[in-house]
Amino acid sequence: MKKILFLGLVLAGFYTLYAQEELLEKKIHSQLKIPYTHFDYNDYENQIADTVHTGLRPWHYFEINSNIIFNRYQSLLLPKQTWLGRKIFNEHLFPILGPDYWLSIDPVVDWELGRDIGNSFGTFQNTRAIRVEGGLGKQFSFSATIAENYALFPRFLDRYAWATNPEIVPGYGLNKSDDNRHVDYPYAAGYFAYKPSKFFFFEAGHGKHFIGEGYRSLFLSDNAPNYPYAKIEANFWHVKYTTIWTAYQDMRPEYTSEGVYKKKYSAIHYISWNATKKLNLGFFETVIWYNENGRGFDVNFLNPLIFFKTAEYEAGSDASNTLVGLSAHYKLLFNLSVYGQFLLDEMTVSKFFGETGYWANKFGYQIGIKYSNAFNIPNLFMRLEYNKVRPYTYAHNTMANYGHDYQALAHPWGANFEEALLEMQYRKDRWYAHNITSVGQKGFDFPNDSVAYGGNIYNYIKTEDRASDKYTLQGNLGKIIYNNFEAGYILNPATNLKLFTGFIYRKTQIDVEIPEVKNETSTYVFFGIRTHLWNSHFDVF
Repeated sequence: MKKILFLGLVLAGFYTLYAQEELLEKKIHSQLKIPYTHFDYNDYENQIADTVHTGLRPWHYFEINSNIIFNRYQSLLLPKQTWLGRKIFNEHLFPILGPDYWLSIDPVVDWELGRDIGNSFGTFQNTRAIRVEGGLGKQFSFSATIAENYALFPRFLDRYAWATNPEIVPGYGLNKSDDNRHVDYPYAAGYFAYKPSKFFFFEAGHGKHFIGEGYRSLFLSDNAPNYPYAKIEANFWHVKYTTIWTAYQDMRPEYTSEGVYKKKYSAIHYISWNATKKLNLGFFETVIWYNENGRGFDVNFLNPLIFFKTAEYEAGSDASNTLVGLSAHYKLLFNLSVYGQFLLDEMTVSKFFGETGYWANKFGYQIGIKYSNAFNIPNLFMRLEYNKVRPYTYAHNTMANYGHDYQALAHPWGANFEEALLEMQYRKDRWYAHNITSVGQKGFDFPNDSVAYGGNIYNYIKTEDRASDKYTLQGNLGKIIYNNFEAGYILNPATNLKLFTGFIYRKTQIDVEIPEVKNETSTYVFFGIRTHLWNSHFDVF
């Protein structure tokens, strides 16, 4: 038996040595997504062609010049000759190749140990998963990731996870643990992608999207847990027109019936126009509705060319919520670029300019600047960004708010806040460092008070429940300083496996403490090994 196993490993070694480069060639020409992590996308920032619509994320491999992906991979290879050395440092674990198909199978891990110093206890993350990717022919690709997670979080994140009913792990979903300390949560993501021609692209699956050039997005971010979706993209001239239909859910007890969470739906349009080689303009609109009076999935919103506001009025405006937005991105000299977003939830034109404190003037904006190969240092990236959102934005007097599984679909802080952040990262060969510093303020509700001050997008905004004054940062004022530093080594560029260590410093002050925010200073140190395929959201307020 041992001889058979040894022979199998030897044959697998010869096969994978031959198959690896061919597998990479098929992958970088496929319809698969490039896993969306801030670090890796920043690394590509100054290499992307002017024709790519970079504000729609994740990107697909076929959109990016294949030489960029291939050269980055080749530059990170180590001279390993043994099968085990190549598997650990350079290659996918198990590739399968045929004349018209390919498949890769890899383990996914996130094993982390840490210590919450201020609260004097240890933490851990234990993620075990498998990832399968493949393609059939030249037009069809698929991917699936299934994970089990068991963790003990630092106190500040732990409180956030246990603050809702039922409990939600930020960015992931339902906590199924019942021991009031550890969290136990599944993770599943996958999709099918089909590109029949150069003009159209179709995708359906369970996952997330991000619209914007910033570290944050006020349109749609990867903050909330995964959700089912279907997507159509049309590319013509200098325009990419994207339509996404999604199914979200509201887990609040008042909407839960016999253990089933209430569903709501959305349709999203985003038009991205590369007006020049340096200037990109975008138009965003979305509508969220729910199954009121047996409405179900409203076919009025299947039309990819409609303006949603018209259909919303026809169906009854209380049963849906429409948001619109404008974005811009301009490339300056010396690898500098500026970007911004303006999000409008609701507006009364007569009061927008004449009565700035009117509660229904619900909007937010983002401005930012990013710098690739900063100061002529290769692979040094810097970003400065400012976000501000007025009270009551994204909220609604029904369950049609802009949220999913108790979490915001845009900026993780919801509404009634302002934030400034600085991002810096550097990579030298396989070594890297990444740092995020965020400073902000947010107006919360007061405990045991029926008044809604506009920070909680899940709190109703009926007339009798709104604050008498309407200004940003009204209510129970909280302040935060957050810094997350991570340094590490890219162990395997094919699977994005990394060794890492770092620390989080977090200081919060609030007028009156609430369950999820205390007056405290936290320092959390950690190290581990991670297959880095998605962003983690520890920067909750």
